[in-house]
Formats: sequence, structure tokens, C-alpha cells
Amino acid sequence: MSDSPTTQQPGTKKGRWPVVRWVAGLVLLYLVGLLVRYHVVNVQAARQDGNLPFTLEGALNFRRIEQVFMTGTLPVRDPQLEYPEGVVIRETDTVGEEYVYAALARLFPRRMPLADRIRWLEPAWFCMGIPLLSLWIWWWRRSRAGAIFAGGFYAVALSSVIRSTGQEVSHENFALPLLIGHLAFEALADDETRRSLFRWLAAGLSALLLVCALVTWDLIQFYVGMWMVYCAARFLRTARVGTPELDARWGLQFGALFVAGALNPYLRAHGFLAGPVMCLGYGMLLLAWIRRMTQRGGCAQWWSRPPVMLLLMLLPALAVMMLPGLARESYGHFGELLYAKIRFLNMKPADPSRLNFSQRIMWVPALDSANVALTMVLLPAMLPLSLVAAFLFLRRSHTQSGSKLKRLLFFYAISLVAFVLLVRFHVFLAVFASAILGVSAAWAWERGGWRKWVTAALLVAGMAVEGIHVVRQPERWGRTLVYYREIDELIRWLKGVRPEPVLANFGISASILTYGQCPIVLHPKFESQEIRTRVQDYGEQLFKGREEGFRDWADQYGVKYYVYAMGEFSPVAPQQQMRYFVNELDPSTNCPAWMFEYQPESLKYFRCLWGNRKYRVFRMTGREDEVRARQYARVAAEALEQGDLQRAEDNATSALLINPADAEAQRILKHVGVLSEQGFEYRSHETE
Repeated sequence: MSDSPTTQQPGTKKGRWPVVRWVAGLVLLYLVGLLVRYHVVNVQAARQDGNLPFTLEGALNFRRIEQVFMTGTLPVRDPQLEYPEGVVIRETDTVGEEYVYAALARLFPRRMPLADRIRWLEPAWFCMGIPLLSLWIWWWRRSRAGAIFAGGFYAVALSSVIRSTGQEVSHENFALPLLIGHLAFEALADDETRRSLFRWLAAGLSALLLVCALVTWDLIQFYVGMWMVYCAARFLRTARVGTPELDARWGLQFGALFVAGALNPYLRAHGFLAGPVMCLGYGMLLLAWIRRMTQRGGCAQWWSRPPVMLLLMLLPALAVMMLPGLARESYGHFGELLYAKIRFLNMKPADPSRLNFSQRIMWVPALDSANVALTMVLLPAMLPLSLVAAFLFLRRSHTQSGSKLKRLLFFYAISLVAFVLLVRFHVFLAVFASAILGVSAAWAWERGGWRKWVTAALLVAGMAVEGIHVVRQPERWGRTLVYYREIDELIRWLKGVRPEPVLANFGISASILTYGQCPIVLHPKFESQEIRTRVQDYGEQLFKGREEGFRDWADQYGVKYYVYAMGEFSPVAPQQQMRYFVNELDPSTNCPAWMFEYQPESLKYFRCLWGNRKYRVFRMTGREDEVRARQYARVAAEALEQGDLQRAEDNATSALLINPADAEAQRILKHVGVLSEQGFEYRSHETE
């Protein structure tokens, strides 16, 4: 098979067949990836008898798609989330996929539930990244073998499949194909055999796709950061000899990022333009401007000394850090978590006092550290093969192709380190590892001989290992710690009390809002300091406070019902429990959590109305309820003094329905019962 592009005219019969075969190959890779994901999610659904609702952030994402589907847009503020203040949606979370999914969902039959449509659309959209990854390698290396292996690994590898089956709706599954498209069209723009206008169009499309990915998933900033650091290092290296590389295409991409940061509400709210990534770009622009000015004036190139260049490069970031008001809260909590992982050698300490609250609550499975066992589960063949390929490629850096290869190796190495520290970053590692394996296939095919066949055998075997690993036990690749049946029972019960505000932990609150349609007090995504502070206050009141204090804290948010999740004192994995997060591993038996778990009948302000194996629902007596109950009790007392036992009993009963702990109402009912037993007749105040 030749790796060079065909030179025949597209209109000829022989010229059409290679294009048809190429398109058919891309479609086949797409379908393979799609079928693998549908197989996994169908097995997951069958385990739950077809009842597979979205949970956690996925439930919130589905709710927003549903809002757009029903109304055509999202409200400016969502008053039911983070009740009672609500949240400004476009400043609290990334927005974009909702409109695309809602529009595509209209193409499905009307009788099909919206959740099922989204469950089809989610993997279908994600799998567009498979042919785009193949096109990236093809436009870069002009190797069909490289394109096939790169796309093939990304189609079947567990690290790519596990979070993209449609079991949950996530921003990353929408943004990653856009990121891969950015890389593909960037490679097309580098093709010097094409016309200049065509290359500029490809570069513009590449920048647009990067911006679209950035505004739809916040963690695309990780890629932008890697790209900016690589460009800065290369710029410093070339600036030392007086020819810094800051080309127009870099300016186009940086300009697109700047416009997005200025116009997008989420990026504005999180201070993207004043963040370290953009400040590094400002530093490069500053250094380039100084170079131009010194050359025009004939001044000595004082700036060309490495320490001076580095200082100039970091000057905008230092200015932002020193001047108050420029840098807003962005991802400081991620920085705190990374610092803790480095400090404790990537091992979560058993003593929670050694971490602060943000570090404790974020160091959970999605952002947990990768150990050897988990790494071998997620990357059984891809990691060993890509490590070998990366090691062999480290010596290839003297050509333009080698420069692009160095950048890919840099992205791969940083993604691997990020994965070791934060498991969730395996989504980036899967992209760059697949690309490296594709490049290794292109390299082997270029040289031919034994290298070609040995590489082909290894890559085919690795792809087979990854694919069999996924389809052999698909039941392992879903959410294993979600109580779907218990959640369904809870939601069906809560539908009878909507739209009363509900307090629940962040693991179940999104489902209560989306499916139970009750306002929720706790936001399940820790995107701002205000959200994290409210969750911290909740946990400390639950494990460190007393019942009345917990009631008073919840009462300020208008809570009517509290959903308690059983198992807060389980000896299994205490480091993943709220008592660890609030540094109270051994709470008092007088704390609210203990009473909700073991002594619900002794609670004064919370009355248990319903429960199942996992959840208990309590009706909370707020201070307004106490006032209303006292009013009924006073009326009952007056009726009792007048001898109107019926009215006294009715009002005392009403008082106890509002506040079962009202002592006056209890006394009146007891007194009415005694009088009735002694033969006093009921008198109706209406007939007196």
C-alpha cells in the first residue's frame, strides 16, 4: 500500500476509487467505535432493567438540554439550582452543546423519549473524533496506515470508550471531537503543497474549533496551557539567536482565544484573560515587540540574555498577581489539589487535617491518583506501546516533521503526568497516545521491510487487546456505586411534594432537581468558592454541629425536606466520605448525621416520612413552621378554655402536623383526651 497521495485527477475512474475506499475506511472506523460504545451502554441498561437515568453533573447537563429542547433557550438565571439565590447559568458552567443536542434530538421520532435520543447522540457525536484523528495523521504524515491505526486505537481503547458510551452526558464528550478537529485542520494548514488561501482557511477553521472546544468544556484550558508553554519554550530558544518564531498563525490562534475570553460569559467570570495561560502569550508578544523596537533603534540587544528574556516573558503574569482586581478566582482549587498531590507523593493522607477542605473534597475517584492497577485497566496495551514509540521518537527532532513530533511528544508526556496525578486526564492521554501509535505506523511503513511487519504485528495485537478488554466484560465500565433503583423510588416519592426546596448531598441533588423537579440547595459541581463554601458549611453542620444548628442553617435557604443518604459511617473507604472532607472522622453521637443514621425517632425538628435501603426523607420544621404551630396552639388553648373541645382538638392537631414537637399542642390534645374520657361532650363553636 502506497502512503503517498494519488496524483490522478479526481474525475477519472481510477482517481475516484482511492477516495471512495478512504472515505469508506473512515466511516468503518466511526461505526466500529460507535458499536463498541452502544454495546457497553446497552449492557449497563440491561443490568438496571432499562432504567438508566443520568446522574451527578450528567443529570444537570440533561436538564439543560431539556430546557433548550422545550423552550428554545436557556434562562439567564436558574433559580432552582443553588436555591434560593439561583445561579447565572452562563457564568457558572460552560454552555453550547445543549443547543446542538436539542436541535439534533428533533430529528428523532416524536414518540422516542428525549433521554433515549441524547443517549444515542452523545456517543455518535464523540465518535466523530475517530475519523478526525485519522485525518490529523493523514494530513500530517500522508500515511494511510498511520491514519488507520490512530483512529482504530481511539475507536476501541478503553481509555477512550469508558466515559463516552452515553451513560452520562458530559461536556468533554462534546468538546473532544472539536479539539481533535482543531489538531487535524492545523496539520492541514501546515501542508506547504497547498495554496496559501486554502492553508489560511484551514488555520482559521482550526482556531475556530479550538475556541468552540474551549467554551464548551473548561478543561480544554489544559490543552491550551500545554500549547502555550510549548510555544513559549520554542520562542525563547529561537529568540536567543535573534530570530524568534512568532508566526501569523500563532497570532490567529491567540487572537481567537483572546476574543473568546472577552466575549464568553464563563471565561470572563473565571478570569481567563488574566489567567496564567494568556499571560504567557502576552509575555511573548511583549518580548517580540521589544525585539522589534531595539532593532529599529539600533540598540544593543540587551533583552537577548536568557534571564532577561524569561523575566520579560513572565512580566505580565507577575503584574496580574501583584495588582489586585485583575486576577479573579479561576482554578485555584485545582492548583491546591496538585500541590497536595505533589506534597504527599500522590498518596491521599489518612489524616484529613493535613489537607484543606478543597483538597479533601476534590481528591475523589474522578480526580484520584492513578496507581499501577488502575493504569493497566485503563491502558492495558496503549500505554506500553506508546511509551516504546515515544522513546524511539525522542531522537527525531532535526526536521520540520521532527518539530511537530516533538510537540506531540510534549503533549503526550504532560498528559501522562497529569493522568498519574488526576485520573480524569486519561481523556487527553488517549488522544495523544493514539496519535503517537499512528505516527509509529507511518514511520514503519515509510521504511518498509521488517520494521513494517513487526510494527504492524505489535499494533494489531495491541488494538485487539484493547478491543477485547472492552467488549469481554462491558458491565465493568459503567457507574458501579450508583443506587439506580433506590434513586428511582426516591424520585417517584418526591414528585408528590414538588416544588418544595430540598436539601440533599451533591451525589443525589442533581437527580432530585432534574427528575424530581424540586429546587435544590447544594450544587453538585464545585466550580466557585461560593458553591464549595456552602457544601463545607453543610458538612460541618452535619458532622460537627447539633440538630438545632443544622436546622437553622438549612432554614436560611428555605429548606422543607431533607434527603439523607445512608452509609455516612461505613468503614469502607472513609476517605471518600463527607466526614473525611470536613475533618471529623469520629463524630459525636449527638451530631445530626448520627441521629439521621441511627436515631431518627429522637429528632426534634426532622420527621421521617419515607425511606428505602439508601435514602431517608425528612420533613423539616423551620422557624416559620414553629410560629404557625404556636398560632394554632394558641387558638386551641382558647377553645379549650371556652369548652369547645372539637375546635381545640382540630387546631392542636393542625399545630402538630406543622410542628410535631410543639409542647403546647401536645398538652392540649392530651387534656382533650382526658376530658373526653370523663364524659365531657364536644361542643361546636358554630352552634353556640
